[in-house]
Amino acid sequence: MEFLILIAVFGLMMWMMSRGAKKQKQAAADLRASLDVGQQVMTASGFYGTIVDVDGDVITLESSPGIETLWKREAIASVTEPPFAVEDEEETDDDEVTGLAVPDDASSLTQHEQSTDPVVDEQVDRPTDENGERRA
Repeated sequence: MEFLILIAVFGLMMWMMSRGAKKQKQAAADLRASLDVGQQVMTASGFYGTIVDVDGDVITLESSPGIETLWKREAIASVTEPPFAVEDEEETDDDEVTGLAVPDDASSLTQHEQSTDPVVDEQVDRPTDENGERRA
């Protein structure tokens, strides 16, 4: 009798595990069947792109403007937004820096101020050998 209960519990566990896997597989199949042009997706390998063409089992993804790659439909893992900001070309033109003074020569940018930190001073004032190279 105990043996039959053990077999029944084991059978129930196997049925529950296969049911969860079946639901997961069906959800992934539904996602892949609903792919449409313009959606932003991530592949199973972590590649982000926008769908530009769907031809049967072949999906064309555009990662950057003009860069298109071909992927199998099964490689699409999820429909998601990329984890980084996507900049439009129009936005970059508006972000010009104005009022920035650039000197004609860079000599004014290399002035060395005396530091109060002895470690920094020690690194700057290292002795040199006869060839003018710094010694450790």
